[in-house]
Amino acid sequence: MFRSYLSSTILRQLPLSIRSISTKRRELDAVIFDVDGTLIDTVDYHAKAWHDALEYYNIKSNLSDVRMQIGKAADQLLPVFATNEQIKKYGENIKAKKAQLFQDNYLDKVKPFPGVRELFELIKQRNILIALASSAPIEELELYKNIANVHDLIDCQTSSSSKDVKRSKPYPDIFLATLKLLKNPSTDRVVVVGDTPWDAQAAVAAKLKIIGVLCGGCDEKLLRESGCTWIYRDIIELTKNYDRVTKDILKIE
Repeated sequence: MFRSYLSSTILRQLPLSIRSISTKRRELDAVIFDVDGTLIDTVDYHAKAWHDALEYYNIKSNLSDVRMQIGKAADQLLPVFATNEQIKKYGENIKAKKAQLFQDNYLDKVKPFPGVRELFELIKQRNILIALASSAPIEELELYKNIANVHDLIDCQTSSSSKDVKRSKPYPDIFLATLKLLKNPSTDRVVVVGDTPWDAQAAVAAKLKIIGVLCGGCDEKLLRESGCTWIYRDIIELTKNYDRVTKDILKIE
């Protein structure tokens, strides 16, 4: 038992770039998770808060159209509905209003999807790093980790408000910043888990493979067309198929 513990401890301390060489690991080096719509059930709440904030500043939007843009941060979402002049004049106020509406009306309703803690524990038992890459502001992200009960299982995190992320999804900046925090593992030993086409497009642009989950409400065909190689109904189904996906990624027979 002590030898096994010592081996796993040494393994975690090795640079990711040499882990697979030194141990012939049959596991991934890291899994990067989106948060909203992937780990916690927030998509509809964010959509309503954005819609109401836009309406407050007399910017017309359809709720279903706003929902399709969830997964982007404000820098990419606002230009879909507001003119440059409106963004220049009201942009920061709209963001603040949205944050206020979400906190006042919806935050206490937020729940994790079933099985999140169990999947994270499975991954950690195999000495695989876990990272979060979320469009949520850092303050929200901290709350979400506690809501999902995974705060103690995360190795690093990146938010769209992080200094190294100039553009939010669908640009690859957030995943590139996350890879840097992970000490630049080989991209063929890392996978992203997300629920939107913006996650998929950003992952592909960062040369990462991505697993799509449908619990955020996005259409399976759209996720596939955007770059998801594997698609599962939810986190529980992904957990059941985790070993199969790992073999596919690492090309293990």
